[in-house]
Amino acid sequence: MALSKTTADPVNSLSSGSNSLTWKSCSYCLNKTFKTSAEFTKHLRDDHCSQEGGSFVCHYGYNGVCTSLPVEGVSDRDYEDHVMKHHTKAQDGGKESGILCGMTPSPLQGHLYRLSLLSDGPAWNVNAACQNMAAILNDPKKGKQKDFFTRTWGDGFIENTAIPESSLLPIVDEAYFTPYLKKISKRYKKSSKKSSMTSAIENIPTSSIPKPLADGNEGDLSAIPQAFLQPTFNLSQPDTFLKVFPFIRESGLSHVLGTGKTLQEKLSYYLDLIEMQIAHQISHKSDDFFQAVASHDAVREELGKALTAVKALRLKVKHVDVTHVQGSLKVLQCQVARQNYAMVYRKLKLMATVHQTQPTIQLLLSTSDFVGALDLIGTTQEVVQQELMSIHCFRYLSSQLKEMENLIESLLSNEFERLTTAELNRPLNEDILVTEEDRLIAVLYGMLRQRRYNFIELFKDEGLTAMKALMKQTIVEALAANDTDVERGSMLFEQLKHLNFVSWTNLMRRCMTSLVSLLNRIQAIHDIMAHVLATETSRQDEVVVTEDDRQRLQQSLKEMLESLCDSAHDQCGRLLSSRTKDGALLERVSSQEFVTLAKLIEAFVLDCQNISGHKAIGLKLAFQGQATRFVQKFHEERRSKLGAVLDSERWRQAEITPDIQETVDCFFRSIARPEIRPVSKAEEDRKDKIIVNGESYVVVGAALFFLPQLLEYCNCVDNLPTAAPDLLTRLVELLKTFNSRTCQLVLGAGALPLVGLKTISSRNLALASRSLQLIALFIPLLKDHFKERLAPKQKTMIKHFDQAHKDFTDHIVEIESKLLTLLIEMAESHLSTWEIKPPVPSLAFRAISKQMAKLHEAINPIWPSHDVQNFYSKFNVSLKKSLQHHIAKHGVQNNGGPQHGLVTSELIFYVSSLKSLNVLRDDETVEVFSKDLWNISR
Repeated sequence: MALSKTTADPVNSLSSGSNSLTWKSCSYCLNKTFKTSAEFTKHLRDDHCSQEGGSFVCHYGYNGVCTSLPVEGVSDRDYEDHVMKHHTKAQDGGKESGILCGMTPSPLQGHLYRLSLLSDGPAWNVNAACQNMAAILNDPKKGKQKDFFTRTWGDGFIENTAIPESSLLPIVDEAYFTPYLKKISKRYKKSSKKSSMTSAIENIPTSSIPKPLADGNEGDLSAIPQAFLQPTFNLSQPDTFLKVFPFIRESGLSHVLGTGKTLQEKLSYYLDLIEMQIAHQISHKSDDFFQAVASHDAVREELGKALTAVKALRLKVKHVDVTHVQGSLKVLQCQVARQNYAMVYRKLKLMATVHQTQPTIQLLLSTSDFVGALDLIGTTQEVVQQELMSIHCFRYLSSQLKEMENLIESLLSNEFERLTTAELNRPLNEDILVTEEDRLIAVLYGMLRQRRYNFIELFKDEGLTAMKALMKQTIVEALAANDTDVERGSMLFEQLKHLNFVSWTNLMRRCMTSLVSLLNRIQAIHDIMAHVLATETSRQDEVVVTEDDRQRLQQSLKEMLESLCDSAHDQCGRLLSSRTKDGALLERVSSQEFVTLAKLIEAFVLDCQNISGHKAIGLKLAFQGQATRFVQKFHEERRSKLGAVLDSERWRQAEITPDIQETVDCFFRSIARPEIRPVSKAEEDRKDKIIVNGESYVVVGAALFFLPQLLEYCNCVDNLPTAAPDLLTRLVELLKTFNSRTCQLVLGAGALPLVGLKTISSRNLALASRSLQLIALFIPLLKDHFKERLAPKQKTMIKHFDQAHKDFTDHIVEIESKLLTLLIEMAESHLSTWEIKPPVPSLAFRAISKQMAKLHEAINPIWPSHDVQNFYSKFNVSLKKSLQHHIAKHGVQNNGGPQHGLVTSELIFYVSSLKSLNVLRDDETVEVFSKDLWNISR
């Protein structure tokens, strides 16, 4: 034992040394103390730890270096484990183990605790034996290893090193465990005795059944089967019965006598356990029982005191009732009486106010406050019916108020007629639209309050009367200013025939201006009515006009304004008809004057539309007939002029003057797109060509005469948009007339007897074709111009321009075909006498070349170069076919013989002639011509 004690001293000293390094203070921070290990751990993380990315480095040590975790960083979880293992547990481990054991730490406990610290961490497994390849290769303690790559990987890959015993741990033998085993053995014996007793009770041996312990410990109820403790225990249930008598299931009734005694003893044991528990519960609850008895006596005593207090309280309440309540009730009774007196006073005051109703109504009517007077009548009637019904002196007041209300309605109607008549018949030169707006608004409010909605019809009648009076006054003034005697007994409109067109146009302008001014006043009064109607509808306190009435009145107001605008159109239409009967208007009226009249009517229609929002058609329909007559006259004049020009046309090149060029440019700019190419100075100086959008045209005089006529049609449709369909039809007819008449005069040789031409030359045909091309250039532009001015339902008429353009194109192609036919017939006539023999070129090919040059001289100054090239290309195709026929006729073969050489020489001469005319394309050479010819021959 002495050796054991001596050996234990170092352990005790080590344990005490560990307790001296407690976590209650920091070894490297001055005056830092902590109450718990958690505070110490937080201090280490805040002051002795650094974070690098997601890794934590511990600096708790000398010079900021931790001996257990010097330089490498670890995760947050590993850092917590490191602090717990090396800085917290190592300091308070001995103390904690002593506390856990409930005694002063012994040397053996200190050693065991330190061993547990060394083994702290995850359980060892086979993966813990693996080697780190990087650590092995970078081991600085070893030099170059020769057989490194010839070893087998595993636990023997590196040399095993023996780990020496720690000098800090003492040698522990069995003597250290002896005191511990002695203390534990006593507890183990007691525990084993209890376990054996419980096992014996549960197994219930047949020899004897242990009784409850004599030292007063209660039996354990867990030994009793749960079936006996269930509230639903019933032996009549088969399952419960078999649980109590299990041997019946196994051996039947044959062994009942043998096992019944054992079962009886077992049940007796269960009964003893229950009785012990009951006795235990009684012994524990006896104090509560006596305490409850004592509490009952105390409660009885308190009830007696409460009865005494209640009696005293009732005496006090009676005293309060006598001394305080009775007087207050008297005050309340006086208050009710006072309220009754006040009610009587208000009745008397109300009667006095009602008595003054009639004088007040008369005062309000004198100031035109009709709404106030009607409100006062309505309020008085309501007061009489609700408050003063039983007052005898007011029994006739309701009927009197009703009579006054009817009188106010009559006053409102008369005042409204007076105001509207005065407003509409004022001089038109006054700038103010409505002079008595406030009074008119008051009248309108009053009529709406009485639901007298006939004011719209009244105003409409006044407007019609004022309009007729205004027209009559204007006409009389115009006749008087023109020194025209007004014949008695004749219609006023009949006398307008004596006015010239300028005076009549001025009269139309004055009438329209006056009507527009009158309509503006009508619109102003209409807006006032609409505003009053909207205000009365939006009131929240009292609904004067319902939603249905509001919609109906708004529609009536709209129809009233539209009707008055239509009446203005009718008045102007009558004035127009008085002048246009039997076509008198168009007898001596120029196009410019008629356009001025059309613009005047269009402006009036637009003004009326802006006022009413309704497009009236009365005046436009009255003018439409005159516009149709005007368009017919306009068209007939231009068609007759165009026919005369075409009949006198000699189909020669026209001279282009600057005025003509400017007219064409203006026409093209007015209807074409704005990206027109301007005419250069050099092009303007030329008098033989007209320039249109950068392209030169050599045309006849009829084409130059026809272009301004097309411009006149465009200007006319701009000024008379309603006549656009009629103008379109007439213009297409004029285009077809120009085309067909040109065809008759040139292709049909109609110009020979008319102008004395001897023949229609190729130059005449070329000029006619180029003139048609110039007119056809403007047809798509005319189409776009008219398309913008046609109504959506009329846009299908645009197809007539497409048909006209097709007719022009067909005619141009026909003229070109005519020229081509003439040239081909000429060539065929010469080839019919062609003989394949020297000399070369032959007379036939010389004649063909001469005719081509002559035709080229005629058409080249007129047609564009690309048209000339296309023309001669078509001629080459026809000539190849004719040559193929004659070569086959003469039996010439492509064999390089003499005749083949002669034909080749003829072709060279022909191609050279075409080159001299500059009509060949780059790909048309002698070789190509010859190849095509002989291929056709085969």
